[in-house]
Order: sequence, then C-alpha cells, then structure tokens
Amino acid sequence: MRPKLKMNADRSLGARLFDDRTLPTQMACAGLGAAVVAAALAWLLGPLAWATPLCVLGGGAIAALAGAWAARRTSRAVEQIVAATIALRRDDAPADANLPLIDNSADLRRATVNLRRLVEAMRERLQEQIARNVALGRRLADRTQQLTTLQDLSIGLATKSDLHELIDDALSALEQTVDYSSASVWTREGREARGQVALMGYRTTELADSVAAAGDLRGMRLSRANLLTYEQIERDRLAVVDNHARQSLLSWLWSKVTDDSRSTALHRTTRSWMALPLKFRDDVLGVLRVDHPEPDYFDPERSRLLSAVGSQAALAMRHARLMLQEREVAIIAERNRIARDLHDAVSQTLFAANVMAGTLARSAAREPMTDAGSVKEQAQAIEKLNRAALAEMRLLMFELRPDALEQTALAELLRHAIEALAGRGDSSVEQRLSGDDALPAPVRVQIYRIAQEALSNIARHSEATHVVVEWTVHAPLRATLRIADNGKGFDPDLPRPGHFGLDNMRSRASEIGATITVTSAPGQATEVRVDLG
Repeated sequence: MRPKLKMNADRSLGARLFDDRTLPTQMACAGLGAAVVAAALAWLLGPLAWATPLCVLGGGAIAALAGAWAARRTSRAVEQIVAATIALRRDDAPADANLPLIDNSADLRRATVNLRRLVEAMRERLQEQIARNVALGRRLADRTQQLTTLQDLSIGLATKSDLHELIDDALSALEQTVDYSSASVWTREGREARGQVALMGYRTTELADSVAAAGDLRGMRLSRANLLTYEQIERDRLAVVDNHARQSLLSWLWSKVTDDSRSTALHRTTRSWMALPLKFRDDVLGVLRVDHPEPDYFDPERSRLLSAVGSQAALAMRHARLMLQEREVAIIAERNRIARDLHDAVSQTLFAANVMAGTLARSAAREPMTDAGSVKEQAQAIEKLNRAALAEMRLLMFELRPDALEQTALAELLRHAIEALAGRGDSSVEQRLSGDDALPAPVRVQIYRIAQEALSNIARHSEATHVVVEWTVHAPLRATLRIADNGKGFDPDLPRPGHFGLDNMRSRASEIGATITVTSAPGQATEVRVDLG
C-alpha cells in the first residue's frame, strides 16, 4: 500500500512551490534569485562608481547562502533517513515503524516514498516468510509424529502374535496420524482362495453410536457392493481411492433390500475413502479401508502415509501368522515326542510287566507250584518295572505342566529320571544329590534337560551296567552336575548325522552360562560334566 503524501497547509504557496521542485531546480532558483537581487542593486546604485563591485559581491554572497541553506536542508533530511534506518534495524523497533516522509524537495520526497514502500514490502515479505516457517514447522512436527508413530508401530507390532490384538494396535496407531470416521481390516476366513471375506477388526470415531447399536461387527461378512472392490484390490494388488463417494436414495434402499450385512454401518457418513492391500510380496493378507466424512480428503500425502502404515501392518500380520504356524509345529512336535516317550518307555515297560505277570500267574497255577524264590524274583521284577513306568509317567506329567517343572527341586526331578533309567534295564544307578538349591527356575530347568538328555543317551546307546549321577551345590549360584557310565563309549568329536543330543546339551549350557565337558572314547567310559558359576 502506497503512503499518502501530507502537505503542510501552514506553508505559503511559494514555499510549497519551491519544495515541489527537484534539488537542482531549487539550487538554480536560489542562484537566479541572487542574480536578480544583484542586478536590482546595480540598477539602483548605478550612478555610484563603488556600487558595482559591491553588488557583484553581495549577489555572490546571497547565492552562496542560498546554496548552503538548500544543502543544509538536504543534509538534515539525509540524517533523518539514516537515523530512522538505524532504528528500524533494532530488535525492539515498533511493528509499524517506518522511514519519515521528507518533502523538502521532489527528489527527497520520491526517494523517501520509494524507501517507505520498500520497507513495507520487506515487512510483508518477512511476515510471509514467518508464516511459511510456521507452516513448515507444523509440517515438520507432523512428519516427526508420523515417523515416530510408524517406528513405534513397527516395534510394537513385531511383538504381537494375536491377529486381533495386532489389528487393534495398528488402527489405534493410525488414529494418531490420520483423521478418520472409521477404519477397518478385512480378510478371507481360513485363508482359502474363495473363503468368505469377514471383518477382522475396526475402529470408529464419529460413528461410535450407530456402530455400537449394530453390535460387535467383528466376524461380519463384507457387503456385496464392497466385495467387488475387495476382489479388485486382491486381484490388482493396488490401492483404490474414492474422494467423492455418494450413494443415491434409490441405491441405498436397494442395498437395504438386497444386502443384510451389518458392516455397512461403518460407511454411512462416508464422503471419501481409501482401501489398500495388506500384502507381503505377492500375497494379499487382507485389505485396510479408511473412511472420512469430507470429500477430497485422501491426497497423495495421506495416501503415502496410509501405504506406510499398511506395509507395517502387513509385515506384522505375516510375522504373527508365522509365529502361529511355528507354535502349531512346536505343539505337534511336542505331542509326537510325548507319544514317542510313551511308546518307548511307558508302553514297553508296562508290556514287559504284563508279560511277567502273566508268566507268574501261569507258574502259580501249575502243580506242583514253582519254588518261592523264583516267584519272589519275578514279583520284584514286576515291581521294578512298575516303579519305572510310574517314574516315566511322573516325568511326562511334568512335561505337560511346565509350571510344576519349574517349581520342583532339581534333586527330585533327577530322582524320577534315575528311577526311570533303572527300570529300563539291568543298570545299577549310584546317586549323590544335594537336596537344596537356590537356582532360578529357568536355570534349573535347563540343567534338568541336560541330565535328561544324558540319561536318555545312556539308556539307548551306552550298554552300561553302572551309572553315577552327582548333583553338588557349592554356593547359591555355583553347582556341578556329573553323569558317568561304564558303557562302550563313543568319539564326542565325530559327526553323528541325525543325532543332536550333544548339540542340544551344549546349547542349553551356553544359554545359562554354564560349561559342559563330555569325556569319552570308543570302548571307554563316558562322563558328562556341567559346571555352573
């Protein structure tokens, strides 16, 4: 906005006319005035001989004084401009401060007007720059929050194994970065190619009352109208954006008649929506849909943000499904191991006890009766087998109840394992077990696993007749486990394909910070020693 010139009404017309002239014109006028004065004096004093030089000197003096006066006015104006410029550069300068409007001459007036316009333009430019910086600061804060949310989302989702909990956390994190009326995740049930598309999880804001009236929508099927969009996204693996979603009254009534899906409550106020595939490589795990009540909401920036959230959610879903598969495989493997132990130990022991009991019954029925010594030996053998089977069953019960395994003293666990070993064959077992230990439960369980593996190897491969099991506690966190036999031995350094017993024992010892030493050779005794602390 150009400043308006204000003229001093108190000045005479001549002064105003003089100030309206440029500085050279003012100087010329001053010189011309001095010449006129000198000429007038010369004409009036012409008869006098001494008057002519005096008039010339007087005219020159008057011209010099007029030039000095004009120069002084200009110098004072320049000083005012310099002082005002210095004041403008100060941090505490008023917001409306500006250069003075100098009207001593047309040149100074034009110069000060232009300088005032320049100051106003720079002030406007500065305000625009401040506004841009504020906007950039907001955008930077938004980006920082978005990146932080994505980082927290990726870290948090990596620890989730339950798909419903994972999806709830992802939608909750999405709410921190993108405004929406509803967000939902859809996936095919049973992961079948033609399985029904159902709602896996959802979150609402403005639709909370209407959605609550529809009840819990999880597990509800996708409406027929939206099923086509899901299949398109699943087929093309590309996001779909509709920033002008409208539904006429006729189409709404038709959908109410032909489609009874309650999940349409999520889209009642939708004016724009975006749906994107949750894919891992080429596998579409589901579809994320985000709805908003305003049109033209999903611009390229929000689309990129949703794509980033969708990528993190897809990776987490893939990880959760792999963890679920791994858990299922582990459960199947554990069941197979328990079944194998039941077959190898308990079933065979009970079968042998049953055979001996039958033999004993037949011997007792014959006439004359078998001598008492033979009957006693067979009865003791049956008792031994039954004790071994009972010990095996107790160990299997510990396996089925991990909490009981962690709460039982190691000496008691070792006694059950030793009794089971003694009942499998003719080996005699010498045991020296410290009763108390203050070991943490995870450490105690790992040591028991090592002892269990060593005793199992003795029963299967050593052909030993004598076994020694020692468990010595030196201090609260210092103990030694020693298991030795007089069997046929083996070479610990020789690779044994398909046999992972030694590797498992070494791995378990490493996890608890213990040192394991296996001493053996073909034809010699074997000793397994574990030093803790």
